Amino acid sequence: MDNTKRINPNKWLLIALFLWTLLHSSNLCGQNGEQDLFIEETQLLEIENRMLYFYNQLQEITNKLPLNTAENISKTKQQVLAIDNKWEIYCQSRQSEIANDDSLLQIVANYQQTKQALLDSISYKAHYLDALANFDQAEQFITSQDSVYQQFYETAVKYSLLKQLAPQLEALKGKEQLLFSDLQAKYETAKGITQEFNELQPRFLEIEENFIMLKNCSDKIQAQAYKPLFQKIKDYLYGLAAVTIILMYINMIQAKIKALKQARENAKKFSQMMKDENDYPTI
Repeated sequence: MDNTKRINPNKWLLIALFLWTLLHSSNLCGQNGEQDLFIEETQLLEIENRMLYFYNQLQEITNKLPLNTAENISKTKQQVLAIDNKWEIYCQSRQSEIANDDSLLQIVANYQQTKQALLDSISYKAHYLDALANFDQAEQFITSQDSVYQQFYETAVKYSLLKQLAPQLEALKGKEQLLFSDLQAKYETAKGITQEFNELQPRFLEIEENFIMLKNCSDKIQAQAYKPLFQKIKDYLYGLAAVTIILMYINMIQAKIKALKQARENAKKFSQMMKDENDYPTI
């Protein structure tokens, strides 16, 4: 009787089944790993595209910003804030994926930098447009006062002819002083804006010229007062005498300068003549 132990054929079947199951499970694990990696990469790509969508919206607004006017600059800022609100909500919902991916973190950095630069540009643009509007208003106001001041001056001269019109003259002076206060304020506003934005300098020079003319006219208006006819004639003669003295002084100075030039010319000619005589040959 053979006492050698033999393996039951059923056991061989169980072993083969176990090995097949083990091999098949390994293949399934490999396939599931590749499938999970593909799903993860697809999700990251989707997140990246969504983030770039917000970023590109900021870029479009940045490119159109130079064309913005005072009417739509506020609307542009609201658009940026709306985009940023959607960005924050989306990034919070994908916080874990973004934190673990360097390329997504770079997009976040680029977005934040672009957003801040855009908001700064919008603020500067709004400030410039407001300043330009104030400058235009000051320019229009100052340049439109020539005829007003001409009428003020003519009326002030008429009021100064009669003593009975002194109250009307003082009232006119008070009205002119109020107007000049507004002129002064507008001028200072334009001056301050020009110091900040140098490109407005040529326009400010014209404003300054008009303002100086109006200031001179204002001084003449404020100087008007009733004087008797004899006093006016006396003042006129004094003024005429002063002008005559100034002209005489100028003529005297011009004569002295002319005489000095002539003396220099004569000295130069004499020196040249003496030089020519010394050049004769001697025996």
